Amino acid sequence: MSEIITTIPIATLIVIGISAGIAFLNSGINRLLINYFVGWEQYRVIQKELAEFRQESMAAAKSGDKKQMEKLKKKQSQINNMQAKTMKPTMVQFGISFVYLFVWFLVLTPTFGTTPMAYIPGIGTIATSVSDAIPVFWWYPICSMFFGLLSSRLIGIMPIEH
Repeated sequence: MSEIITTIPIATLIVIGISAGIAFLNSGINRLLINYFVGWEQYRVIQKELAEFRQESMAAAKSGDKKQMEKLKKKQSQINNMQAKTMKPTMVQFGISFVYLFVWFLVLTPTFGTTPMAYIPGIGTIATSVSDAIPVFWWYPICSMFFGLLSSRLIGIMPIEH
């Protein structure tokens, strides 16, 4: 039991730090790419228009309003151009995002192997053995998703309010 208590905090904190660092770096790079390719203000306007178009399209499809559907079809080419404009930073960012996989498979998994990272209450038995813990193979993606969402909201890429 004392082995579990001494092993988990250091390894867990290392993985949390690495995933947080990569997530904030990734979101920062994404913000810079948006500024470079689109411009931040224009990006926000485009995102708002795309969201409104999706909402209107879903409402028209749900209600079966053919007149509204025709109106939206005329606007579709403009929407496609807006989406294409916002795809440039997304595609560059997609390539950079492979850092997550590289770190996960080639660095953390071989380094920590089956070292216990965390325990989730209610899963498994009472944490009395190493086999009840979440290994780095699962812990890093959990941390990456959490910090990725947090960083994109804090940096302003994904708005908090909808």
